[in-house]
Parts: sequence; C-alpha cells; structure tokens
Amino acid sequence: MHELYEKLKEFGDAKINESLAKHVTFKIGGPAGLFVTVNDTEKLIGLLNYLSGEGVDYFILAGGSNLLMNDQGFDGIVIKIATNQPPKVTPKGAGFDIEVEAGVMLSAVVNLASKNSLAGMDWAIGIPGTFGGAVRGNAGAMGKEISKVLTWVEIWRNGEVVRLKPEECGFSYRNSDFKHDKSIVLRGGIYLEPGNKQEIMERMQKYLAQRKHTPYPSAGSFFKNLKLAQWVGDTKELPELFLQRGTVPIGWITEQMGLRGLAVGGAKISDEHGNYLINFDNATQADVLSLVEEIKQKVYDKYKVELEPEVQIVK
Repeated sequence: MHELYEKLKEFGDAKINESLAKHVTFKIGGPAGLFVTVNDTEKLIGLLNYLSGEGVDYFILAGGSNLLMNDQGFDGIVIKIATNQPPKVTPKGAGFDIEVEAGVMLSAVVNLASKNSLAGMDWAIGIPGTFGGAVRGNAGAMGKEISKVLTWVEIWRNGEVVRLKPEECGFSYRNSDFKHDKSIVLRGGIYLEPGNKQEIMERMQKYLAQRKHTPYPSAGSFFKNLKLAQWVGDTKELPELFLQRGTVPIGWITEQMGLRGLAVGGAKISDEHGNYLINFDNATQADVLSLVEEIKQKVYDKYKVELEPEVQIVK
C-alpha cells in the first residue's frame, strides 16, 4: 500500500483512508483505501495507463452528485477528477466552439454561456456535478439534454485516447456507452450560438424557479422519469407539459400517491420534491436502498411500471 501511495503522488494529491462521504452530495459512504485527486488531464491519462498496466482496480469520482456509495467504502483506489481549467472558446461560423475539461463544474459552463449571451445551456441552470459526469450520464432537464449541444467527446479507453462524435457515444435518456464500459470522459466540445440575452435570462429564472431545493444531503432526482409510452394510465389525466416533453416525472407520481415524507431509518422522500431521496438523519446506504425498494413496490402496485434509478449505486 505504501509503495502505491507514493506512486499516486506523482499524479495528484493522494490520501489514505479518505472518507467518501466528504466527496458525494448524499454524504453517505465509507473510506477509500487510497484516494487521489487529479487536476491535470495529461496526468490523469498517465495514471489510468499506469493502473491499467499494473492491473490495479479503481473507481472514478467527479462531482459526486449522482452517487450512492457503500457504507463500507471502497477497498481500492478512488480517482477524483478535478481537471477544471477554464473552457477554451473559439469562434466558429455564427457561434462558438467551447472545449471543456471533464472536471469543470457544469454550473461554470452555464455561467460562461449566459455571460456571453449564448443559448443552448440555460436548461442546465441549477444542475450540480461536473461536465464529464453530465456527458457520461447524458444529463438533461426541461426536455433537453447535453448530448444535443455536444460536437465531440474525448475519452480514455483501454490505454488509448479516442475522440468520438456524439452519434458514436450511444446516447439515450440519461445514458451513454460510457456508463457500461471502462471508458473515462476526459473532455468534450459543445457548440453554442448567440441568443437574446433577456430571453436567456428569463428562461434561466423560470427553470430555476421550477427546480426544488432541499436543505438536506441528496443525489437530486433519484429515479429516471418514465417515457410517455410506459404510462399505462389515461394520458388525458396528465398535465399538458408532460405530453409536450414526452415524459412523466417520478416526483409527480409519488406526490399523487401521497408518498412525500415516506422514511426508512435516516432516509426519506423530501418534503420539497417527490423524486428527491434525502439523508435527513445520518442515513446509511442500507436505509436508502430499503426506501428505494419500498417506493418501487408501491409504484408498481399502483401503476404497473418498474422504476429505474438514475443515481449510480455502488455496492
């Protein structure tokens, strides 16, 4: 362990038995045997090549906003991607190409766009996490998603750095190929065109007002929303907005069922949002998972649909 710890120092800030709860928004998780924060993309590539060559297991962590970690921690190396150099903006045609490192916070990209009156990222106002995490999970809101503004994605895969077009990434609703293989998102490019500044700001204010906030630790929306085709009820009973976006929000479903406030141990459904599971009293992963199973069963019993977690559960 000591030799590996010393080696990790060559690539970033290394620590032993670092609490993972400190690095995820749910504030749940035991210690990592070894934890290294890497803030340079070339060093990240070097580290991934080294660990791959040595056959050493590792887990990738970025903003920590979409994770439910194990209470026992991770008996291996956790790599925190903190490559947050300022985005590179290059004029192209009527708009701008923007190159973003994986560790840049998504909020910084939203702010950059709004300050320069660029349209196309206003939907992401208030979404936590990093750009790389958003690409990996094809983050979205308000009927939009990040894959629609991407022009390219650069990944590390099996010792090679590969640049892919969006259509080569397997993007779908809150999903991509990167969630199912060992590929690591390094950076990506988006293309944005100028818009009306007042209209952009109005949309951002409207979207922010629609977002619900909780004072307790959480991972945001826990379950993926249902595609309209999965809805077995009468679509005439659904709000027009759901029909326009083609999805039925899980928060709306649980609220219709009166499940807000449902609790197991230290975990419960937020009083502010029916799809937020919160850590309101030193919750464990077991508390959250028990609550998840109870919600899934109740929803299935009533609507005959299977809920699928959006949050990555690390057991």
